[in-house]
Amino acid sequence: METVQDVRKTSVILRLFFFLNILNSLALIGAYLATHISPNKLYYFAFFGLSYPIWLSIELLFIVFWLFFKRKFIWLSLLTILLGINHLKDFYAINLSQTTLKSKVKFLSYNVHIFNLYDLENRIEKRDQIFNFLKTEDAGVYCFQEFYHQDGHSNFETKNKLIDLLKTPYYHERYTHEMTGKQYFGVATFSKYPIINKGEIPFENDPNNFCIYSDIVTDLDTIRVFNAHIGSIRFQPDDYRFFEDNDMEGLKENNEAGKRILRILKIGFEKRTPQALKIAEEIKKSPHPVVLCGDLNDTPVSYCYRQFNSLLNDAFVQAGNGIGTTYVGVVPSNRIDYIFYDERFESANFKTHAIKSSDHEPISCEIGN
Repeated sequence: METVQDVRKTSVILRLFFFLNILNSLALIGAYLATHISPNKLYYFAFFGLSYPIWLSIELLFIVFWLFFKRKFIWLSLLTILLGINHLKDFYAINLSQTTLKSKVKFLSYNVHIFNLYDLENRIEKRDQIFNFLKTEDAGVYCFQEFYHQDGHSNFETKNKLIDLLKTPYYHERYTHEMTGKQYFGVATFSKYPIINKGEIPFENDPNNFCIYSDIVTDLDTIRVFNAHIGSIRFQPDDYRFFEDNDMEGLKENNEAGKRILRILKIGFEKRTPQALKIAEEIKKSPHPVVLCGDLNDTPVSYCYRQFNSLLNDAFVQAGNGIGTTYVGVVPSNRIDYIFYDERFESANFKTHAIKSSDHEPISCEIGN
């Protein structure tokens, strides 16, 4: 038989859980606000946005918990999730059927991680894996980030091989810096369709990231294709070890590493903001319908993402399924590679390809009408 003391104890525990539920709901609302508040004004909201999957998962667990113990408390979590239902749709896509496009162009975006140049034992094998994958996809337009090319004689050819392999005689490349031996690193767009105009969007706060745009004459229309690599975080090897190290004896060292990682993330949030705003302004001025491909280094619940999602349709949301995680490195991540397109078009058959030849997975979709 349950005593009065047991009832009081249960009541205290349930109140404590409800209080924790309130705190988590506030954190989830903080994630929603991250899409509206510039990290250059209040940066800490960006951390709530980055950890959105965590707050969402806990909120769902609270719903299950209250189903068994106090059903009337479910309303808090339900209302909080409903308040951010658009963010949930951006995070998790469900498209059971696909639009049939009569006229279409297939786009593929891929951060190729300089084709694993510095993996001396496996670089040829991994580069060729990427090449073979690209050939089978048969896209009309390819947008590459972290693209590598060496002028003159090279035992690690990329650009010229791809032109022949993909049958893309038209290309637009922009290298952010030159390495030794006429080796170049940057972004590149390859097209089966004619490129009639080229433009560049440099970032004053980071010469190592860049955006280019190419006016491409397709069967649909002349499309301005933006190829962007925005605000890389640039963790060092010690930072990656932080995510792998479970040694409690190194707690002090891990604590220092954790603080350093938070500082790096903060710098990344603040760096990406003006870059995203600058690209968004160029999108607004485009005389042609726009497709934006690229590695944004930010999740769907972020200020950076909203700059583009407010102007263009997200192909993953419209034609993809699931979470669509694209970063496959050690650091916990989410979807950070995107294909956006003009509202005058539709999309179909969005895919995140499970190929592990880079630290990113390639994405592709058909865009047309």
